[in-house]
Amino acid sequence: MRRLQWVELTPDYRCNNRCIGCFAVQDDGPSMTDVEIVEALRRGRADGADCLWLGGGEPTMRRDIFRMAAMGRRLGYTRVKLQTNGMMLAYAGYAQRCAEAGITEVAFSMKGASSATHDRIARTEGCFDLMARGVGHAREAGLALEGDLLVTASNAVELPAMVSLGLSWGLRSFRVWLLSAVDATRDDPAVRAEVPRMRDVVPALVAAMEAHADVGAGLLVSLHTPACVLPESLHGALFDAAAFGLRVVNPGGHAFDLADSPIEGGHFLPGCAQCRHRPSCNGLRRDYLAVHGEDEFRPVA
Repeated sequence: MRRLQWVELTPDYRCNNRCIGCFAVQDDGPSMTDVEIVEALRRGRADGADCLWLGGGEPTMRRDIFRMAAMGRRLGYTRVKLQTNGMMLAYAGYAQRCAEAGITEVAFSMKGASSATHDRIARTEGCFDLMARGVGHAREAGLALEGDLLVTASNAVELPAMVSLGLSWGLRSFRVWLLSAVDATRDDPAVRAEVPRMRDVVPALVAAMEAHADVGAGLLVSLHTPACVLPESLHGALFDAAAFGLRVVNPGGHAFDLADSPIEGGHFLPGCAQCRHRPSCNGLRRDYLAVHGEDEFRPVA
């Protein structure tokens, strides 16, 4: 039985970016009510969660974000993570208000090692510079900093530089996300063209780890990358969605475990039964197979 550790609130899907392939942006979509938010927080605590993740959309678009964080802390959540593009934190005083409300850490969504790449993928001019300013303000406010690195076909080569840049800003750990083509983006040719191949991502992961070997364990966590495509030296970076213990709660009371999400894998090829990593593998993403096929995946004897 999975132990619940995190509750991720998705209060709505509004966002001030228009990132390539994002299926979680809908400015006129449903929104969680105060009653839904309180119920989700209380249920999470009752079920054993003590960590709260504020997501979206872009959670800083909510005027009640500070109230959500404070409510979570009052209910006993010891960690409150804000996952953000960082643009609002560029404004004076915003990061300090986050800290005062009880937010303990900020995960910044990085999409490139330069403004040219980041702004192109986010489809928002100037957002890289705002994020960089926001990171500085969050650091000054004493918040713990980490990075969510979105990897696409066109920016995979920048992954080592993204890690280097993040470390120079004060970020201390990174989650590597591979662009998915799911839901409304499933058949979008522009999105499918940006779904990165494992054979391009893995060398970039290796280079990033080797360049920063001095940082030690925990530098990178790689989502969506099964053990069969990674060298043994990177297996410590594998993400175990079930062990992470996260429940996502969306508007309307719809909730699901992260491990059950299609972007976390869940599909196994016939040969997977013979792989020695099968007992601990999250499986493959169907959208990846639909775009790139099965040729990269071989069972490990």
